[in-house]
Amino acid sequence: MNADAAKLTRDKILDAAADVFGREGYKTATVRKICRQAGTNVASVNYYFGGKAGLYREVARNLIAETFDRFPVVAPNASELSHEQRLQFFVKGILNRLLSPDGLSGYPGKGQLVARELAEPSEILDNIVEEFVRPTAVALSRIVRGLLGPKAADTEVMKCQVSIIGQCFHYALARPIVTRLFSVDPSQPPIVEELADHVTRFSIAGLAGIRAQIEQRRHKPPVDRG
Repeated sequence: MNADAAKLTRDKILDAAADVFGREGYKTATVRKICRQAGTNVASVNYYFGGKAGLYREVARNLIAETFDRFPVVAPNASELSHEQRLQFFVKGILNRLLSPDGLSGYPGKGQLVARELAEPSEILDNIVEEFVRPTAVALSRIVRGLLGPKAADTEVMKCQVSIIGQCFHYALARPIVTRLFSVDPSQPPIVEELADHVTRFSIAGLAGIRAQIEQRRHKPPVDRG
């Protein structure tokens, strides 16, 4: 088999595995079913990936790496932008990763694979967090701290980060419900833009309120315990 044919076979297996693993989960998915969907023989999984576990590791990593590369969350000109503008860029990137047809919702299994990994972590989750999630969290932490001010406690920054990310994830994980309740498909590009704008404005307002509380706490006179 020449190099082009080998790459085509390998890519077909990865595409099929992303769908099958996502829809059925790692334990239930079978190599036979993946190969049938990919149009390849079972031996090819052992040849290219060393077995089911190796295939799953590569599928998950490739899926996340491609999505993160396609939709960055730190603007190239971030140093020239305000914290509010950086947050807008960040939120748009996250929503596109989760909702865009070019992201994790490209077909049903892709998004479910990531959701399953979060709900039922496998041994690869630690690697995914360190390689992909932690840098994203650090980027958001810097934005949030910039909006809250230098006196914000680490726990306050963390809670605000989770609140912002939680809004984005809700549109992805509750997409079937949101679509039925409001007759809106959050994966459509114009809707993603609207959602990014809303989540950003909503978050900035919340952060401003918390910053005011921090400033008030800072200037509050000490309690006389004498």
